[in-house]
Amino acid sequence: MITIIAGSNREGNLTSRIGDIYFDKLKSKYKGEVKLLNIELMPSGVLNSGMYEVTNPWIEQVKNEFIVPAEKFVFIIPEYNGTFPGALKLFIDSLSSKDADKSFFEKKAALVGLSAGKFGNWLGLEHFGVVLNYLKVNVFYQKVSISDVWSYLNVKKEYNDPKTENYIDKQINGFINF
Repeated sequence: MITIIAGSNREGNLTSRIGDIYFDKLKSKYKGEVKLLNIELMPSGVLNSGMYEVTNPWIEQVKNEFIVPAEKFVFIIPEYNGTFPGALKLFIDSLSSKDADKSFFEKKAALVGLSAGKFGNWLGLEHFGVVLNYLKVNVFYQKVSISDVWSYLNVKKEYNDPKTENYIDKQINGFINF
């Protein structure tokens, strides 16, 4: 199973739309199960100072449905202040503070960055890759950075950039075989 994680909890974010695009593409190419987890849907109050002692029911459900059974992950990561969202880090912490071996160890991940600027969150992808390596996740070498995401998606939030589309397709094809 491949789980796609749209890593922004900001309401109405474009990360979710990129997650939808990856979901559609993977469903058409991958023979196994594909699931999409959007952390925008995370209930408020899940990430708090007590999350390391008491497991939240939503986190347990996500862990059992999306994380533990997954063999691979695709992380869609927007740029927040030059790196990745703090909510994504806390989300990963909540999943790995107990049973990190079942959640992440020796699994595989592909990284996709996006930003309104011209670098496509490449620095955030590098930072997040370090977090994943610490959790013993094997990170696929071919990362996709979607720069100027507003021009990649049209008004209807449909993609309209053949060059980026080609990068996405190459990443997906390689990641399926990774």
